Amino acid sequence: MCGIAGIIGTSPVQPDELRRMADCMRYRGPDDQGLYVDGPVGLAHNRLSILDLSAAGHQPMHSGPVVLVFNGEIYNYLELRADLAREHGWEFSSHTDTEVILAAYRVWGRACVSRFRGMWAFALWDEQRQEVVLSRDRLGIKPLYYAWDGQRLLFASEIKAILAAGHRAAPNEEVLADFLVGGFLDHREDTCFAGVRQLLPGHNAWLETASRRWATQPYYDLGAAVAACTPTVEAFETALTESVALHLRSDVPVGTCLSGGLDSSTIAALAGPLYREASGRPMKAITALSGDVRDESAYAAQVVERVGLDWIRTAPSLDDFQTLLPRILWHQEQPTGGPSVVMQYAVMEAARDAEISVLLDGQGGDELLLGYERYYSYAFRSWLGRGQIGRAAREFALAGRHSGLSHATHLRYALYFQSNAARRLFLKRRSRAVDPRWFDLAEPTIRSLGRSGGTLRDLQIRELTAAQLPHLLRFEDRNSMAHSIEARVPFVDHRVVEQAVALPPEAKIRDGYTKFALRQVAEPRLPASIAWRRTKIGFEAPVSWADAAGRWMEDQIVASPLVRGMLSVPVDARPLVLPATLKYRLFEIALWERTFLR
Repeated sequence: MCGIAGIIGTSPVQPDELRRMADCMRYRGPDDQGLYVDGPVGLAHNRLSILDLSAAGHQPMHSGPVVLVFNGEIYNYLELRADLAREHGWEFSSHTDTEVILAAYRVWGRACVSRFRGMWAFALWDEQRQEVVLSRDRLGIKPLYYAWDGQRLLFASEIKAILAAGHRAAPNEEVLADFLVGGFLDHREDTCFAGVRQLLPGHNAWLETASRRWATQPYYDLGAAVAACTPTVEAFETALTESVALHLRSDVPVGTCLSGGLDSSTIAALAGPLYREASGRPMKAITALSGDVRDESAYAAQVVERVGLDWIRTAPSLDDFQTLLPRILWHQEQPTGGPSVVMQYAVMEAARDAEISVLLDGQGGDELLLGYERYYSYAFRSWLGRGQIGRAAREFALAGRHSGLSHATHLRYALYFQSNAARRLFLKRRSRAVDPRWFDLAEPTIRSLGRSGGTLRDLQIRELTAAQLPHLLRFEDRNSMAHSIEARVPFVDHRVVEQAVALPPEAKIRDGYTKFALRQVAEPRLPASIAWRRTKIGFEAPVSWADAAGRWMEDQIVASPLVRGMLSVPVDARPLVLPATLKYRLFEIALWERTFLR
């Protein structure tokens, strides 16, 4: 895991400018730093050593006319390395996955990425073709941002590095409006910073330096990949267990996050025995305690006992929330939408203190297997659309018993998520204090991401690629890298994703339970109190934090020229009479403005 940056211009790159880009995100790779400058081409790399800790892993890495900077892990690098040596006579001088990428590119060109199983963002300079190639993994686990003005290309793992190279920080009003009104994050190519974009997941991009031709192209189609899968629980379980084993490949200690929920507990149950067998010691698991009545630590304790884990606990406080959140937002670079990001940050901090360099996490399980309560209504509609009225009625009846939600709440969810008109009306009412111009800016996104049409599979693909998973992956990356930790997400392995999405609705929601297939995988490995829990919480922050910090939050809102311009009501009177969700979003926008625009 590392940080990469680059400048591709029309005049010679200045090493000091390139070094500024790398230095501002040095925490992403504190073990080593390298620069490459060749006239108008400059590449920078900060290294966090995970595989082959020797100097042979230094980047930028060269192979003939190709130079590479790489962030991520190619988990099947050993298999690819063997294939390249056997079939193509390739000789390797290191034990890194970085060198495997270089060899794969020289053999298969840009199409090499279709052979990778892992997470990555990389940039390579092909001197022979006079071309710079960028690539991002299929699901966007690793970030890659760029600014292109037609002459000069800036790119980096984080936006702040692009700003360090001279790109002016200015707000993108459409993206901020999407967040303010609908809570949408990381759902489009644009970012909160005008002129800064993300390379979309599953895309390659390249710049031909002579012609200044810039192009992006998808190399991965999740829908097509799902259609080719065998839709069985057994195939899903095979893919998941294989993914966990691959995610344990490391030359440094590996630990795991453990909330006590089904997803993280299943990862711990699969990884713990493998790690003990390979290392001779128990895997360390880290839990954030909220001290709230909704705390899941009692469930985490059951997993620790069952699997035999070395348990580390951390308990962030209200003071931590107020102290850490500005720092977290600086790392996150864009709003997060809720205080729970502080809990995840605390987990990563505890991992660093325990000298764990790699941490597994259960991110993605809900999106793969219909884990959120809002998915029930889509499943009901799917069965009704297929004429399975009896199944839909039965599942609705059981959902009230096994989901933790009442039947009345399920009906309200169905109205909100299945009716574009109802959703728009709700958002409009909650946004009464927002200047109408900002609501109008968000309306196209409300229509596109909030649409209720399409199949259940269409919904899942939308959730995985735009509406839900991308911002969770951003939280994971920034919080972990802030502490020089590589976070790995076995559920987001593309083969696991494909097998999960391919499953029929009744393999995901059955007998009123969400994530039924995963519960079947977990049942022989975990206590029934974990495998068949009705409720889910995760690393949730105490609900009291936002109330207790209300005055501080209001001070930020009132002091923000950007936020004051978003509202159609005066903000000088205290307390501010605003819906809680809207108030928190305004607060984060104010912090973001103070951090990056002043």
